[in-house]
Amino acid sequence: MIRFRPLIVMTIFSIVALAVLISFGRWQWEKYEEKTAAADEPVAEMTIEQYQPIHDAVQFVHGVRPDTREQGWRVFVPVVFGDSVVFVDSDFIPEITPPNPDEVRVPPLLRGGAPIRGASIRPEPPAPLTLAPRPLQRLWFSVDLGAMGRNGGLENVADYYIASSYVGADGRAVSNPFALAPGADVLPPARHLGYAITWYGLALVLIVIYFAYHVSVERLSFRPPASPES
Repeated sequence: MIRFRPLIVMTIFSIVALAVLISFGRWQWEKYEEKTAAADEPVAEMTIEQYQPIHDAVQFVHGVRPDTREQGWRVFVPVVFGDSVVFVDSDFIPEITPPNPDEVRVPPLLRGGAPIRGASIRPEPPAPLTLAPRPLQRLWFSVDLGAMGRNGGLENVADYYIASSYVGADGRAVSNPFALAPGADVLPPARHLGYAITWYGLALVLIVIYFAYHVSVERLSFRPPASPES
């Protein structure tokens, strides 16, 4: 026979904590499933020719390189392509200090007029805690193509941008580390799986501690009550 007399305050706090831990675990598990599915989807590629860079409307987006974890600023150059303006993520400045827009030139790959090839990406809305942009300095903390275009006085801005090749230290073109599938970010799916296991594991530990404590103070018993002596 099980005898259980729960401690009210401890039970209330344990239920709340358990709900929080499970919700965190479920959230990380959903992120793991989303990123696993996104990793299997090919990134759309695009090539544009006959374009004209707009030198005085370059914008800068803060980013952390997925390959090296280095912070810096992505250089978004708007180019006139047909009847629209397309932003091209064309370079990365590996400095925490914001760049001076007057000192940054359009990358050589775009100045020469060579075809632009890269992933065609439609950015997602900024996360809730994203820092506010600083338009006067052309600084952004998420890709907001419409606002970036308005800040540069541009019209007919496309709802996608092209993540083109960067130029390496040796002057050669290297793949753009930010050319990720839609919905992907710098954390790999396995990291979210690890977080989910951690949160679920903490929930299990909480349950064990809760019942173990009740056993230790004799408020939970799996033995029948002792019969009174005659």
